[in-house]
Amino acid sequence: MPKQKLKRLFKKIQRFDVIEPSSDGSFPPKIKNLFKITHLDNSTAVYDNDGNLVMKSTINKPNNIKGGYNAKK
Repeated sequence: MPKQKLKRLFKKIQRFDVIEPSSDGSFPPKIKNLFKITHLDNSTAVYDNDGNLVMKSTINKPNNIKGGYNAKK
């Protein structure tokens, strides 16, 4: 995924270490540092140690339908 700068305010950062065994079984294994950032609107994004966007998610806001879906017409 393309490299993106962190442009929005955030309220929480979590760090995760992903340990991947090497393909030939030699030691040491590869370790990736990932950072999960929770923004003020509760959407999240995961970045690697180089600042590349790995994954993101958003919270969909409910539609403002008068009376909701179960309302009588």
